[in-house]
Order: sequence, then structure tokens, then C-alpha cells
Amino acid sequence: MRRLPRPGGAKWNGVRGAKTEYTKLDGNDNVDFGNWMKRFARKFAVFLVIILGITFVSFALIYIAPGDPARLMLEANGMQAEDSALAALREEMGLNRPMPVQYLSWLWGLLHGDMGMSYRQNRPVTEAIFAALPNTLMIALGAIVLTLVISTAAGVGCAVKKDRPFDVIVRMLTFIFASTPNFFLALLILYFFGMRMNIFPVIGTTSALGGVMPVLTLALGSSAWYIRQIRTIVLEELNKEYVTGIYARGVSWPRILFGHVLKNAMIPIVTMIGISFGSMLGGAVVVENIFTWPGIGKLAVDAISARDYPLIQGFVVWISLIYFAVNTALEYVYGILDPRIRTNQRKNYANKRFKNQGRIQINKGENGHE
Repeated sequence: MRRLPRPGGAKWNGVRGAKTEYTKLDGNDNVDFGNWMKRFARKFAVFLVIILGITFVSFALIYIAPGDPARLMLEANGMQAEDSALAALREEMGLNRPMPVQYLSWLWGLLHGDMGMSYRQNRPVTEAIFAALPNTLMIALGAIVLTLVISTAAGVGCAVKKDRPFDVIVRMLTFIFASTPNFFLALLILYFFGMRMNIFPVIGTTSALGGVMPVLTLALGSSAWYIRQIRTIVLEELNKEYVTGIYARGVSWPRILFGHVLKNAMIPIVTMIGISFGSMLGGAVVVENIFTWPGIGKLAVDAISARDYPLIQGFVVWISLIYFAVNTALEYVYGILDPRIRTNQRKNYANKRFKNQGRIQINKGENGHE
């Protein structure tokens, strides 16, 4: 029997007597880095197009919305909104220019790292966002950790005890919490834990104790969805043949469950984390306003009420950057959890490199064909 050629050597190409010569790559590290750079460049180019569209649409919506930022600013400072004062303030703020001109002016400043001054707070937009963003990230990350703890334990338990009382009760609770809006759940938690039991402060503070109720609200809503998904994923893994084979070899059940089943189920779970992180940032807008938590969600709502164009645009840009960073990081986590993904990416990049650089050479066969 003819021995198969080694990678990087000669390979039969379907023509008698003809061989395909491959040029070896410089190394796996170079392949991974080059593949990463190309994929990152493509994703970043798409991100730039998306951010232009999102910022333009948001700017246009705020521009056509009723209300005058100059009038609101004067009234907030206790001044009478006279026509002369309004005209002077609009001129100073650049509000008398057409909307496309205002947007291009803001975009030019953004390209130079300047997001402008907040109308409402009278300070740089970047400074205002950096002051509020850590508070939002704190409750979002805390909610994700608590969600994983609750949903992993409950989801695995439901899969192991399928159709038993524990599974039925947990699934019933997930339906209840999944159908409950975040704002209503936040009001219930605020009433029972803040007003009736006096365990946590009603008015939100940046302390760890003040962030418990916002974290609990976000985690309970997300756990209802996570538990059902993890239950389905673990059930699919338990029904695969490799689990039966490992169990037949005498491997303990806890080791099978936590060392093999959960490990293979991590990629869908990581995907859910990336999706839910964005939804938690969106849900934090409502939760932060109910608990008066000084985060970026409350900052955005206040900016919309005051028609603070630069601050709203800054909020949109930073949320988009967070989405992009999370999605990019997830690709590397996939490769760490499943080496087959890295192998497939390396093979795809190698094939494209051979094709583009013309390194596939087909020698003439004995019959004279190429």
C-alpha cells in the first residue's frame, strides 16, 4: 500500500505521474498572526461603516426630536429664555447650522479624539463617560458572574434530573422570570429588599452594597434564559456516544460531567455570554434609572432629556466600542476552548496564502497534461 505523503511535501493531484508541490509555511505562529491581522482588519473596517451609520441615525433622530437644547440649558440655570439670549447661545453652541454640518463637525472632532463638551454638565464628554462607565461595567460584570453561577448549577441539575420534580420546578420558575420585564422585577426587588426589609439602600450608591439590587435584577432576568439553554446543551452532550464510552471505561460520573460534558458545552455558553453582555448594557439603562445608579445608562437618559447631542453621541460610540471589543475577544476564547477552531483557521489561511502567492505548482504528467 502506498504511504500517504507528509504535509508540506508532494501530494497526488489526480493526474497520473503529476504531483503538487507545496511550499512550507514559516511557522504556525506566523500563520496565526497573519490570519488574525486579516480578520481583525476586515472586522474593523465593517465596524467603522457600522459606527458611521449608527452615529448618523442617532444624531438625526435627536436633531428632529422636539425640544431646544439652548432653551433647556437656560431654564436649568434659572435664566429666562429670551429670544436674544437663545440666539446668542445657539450661535455659541453651533446649533444654528444645518444638521449635516453639525454632524460632520462632530465627526471631525471625533477623528481627532475630541467628542466635544457636554451641554448639560459643561465638561468634556470623555470625562463624563469615564466617570460613569466603570459603575455600569461593575454591575454588568457582576450580573454575568452571578448569572453563570445560578444558571450553570440549575441548568446542569435540570439536565441530570430530567423530567423529575427539580427539573419541572426550575423550568416553571424560568418561565415566570423570563416573562417578567426588568423594570417590574426591579420594582419588586426595590420594594421587598429596600423598603420592607431595609437590607439594601433605596437610593443607589457606588458602594458594593448599593450595587447588589441592580446586579440581582439583571442576573435573575438573564438566568431564566441561560438555564433553559444550558439544560438543552448539556442534554445534547449527554446523549452523545463518547459519554457512553467514557462511562463504560469506569470513569466517575462527576468527572464525566464536569471534565468532559461541560468542557464541550463551553463554546455555546461563551457565545451566550457575549450576547447577554450587550443586552445587560441595554437593560442597565432601565435598571440604573430605577435604582438611581450613577452609571452610563442613567447618564444617557439624562442626556436625551436635555438634548445633549455630544453626550448622546459619545454614549453611542463607547457602547459600540464595547460591543466590538467583546465580540473580538470571543473569537480568541473560542480558539482556546476548542483547538479545532484554530486548526481550521490555520488551514483556511494556508490555502489562501498558497493560492494568492502562486505556490501551488503542478508538474506535467506522463501523458503531457498539466
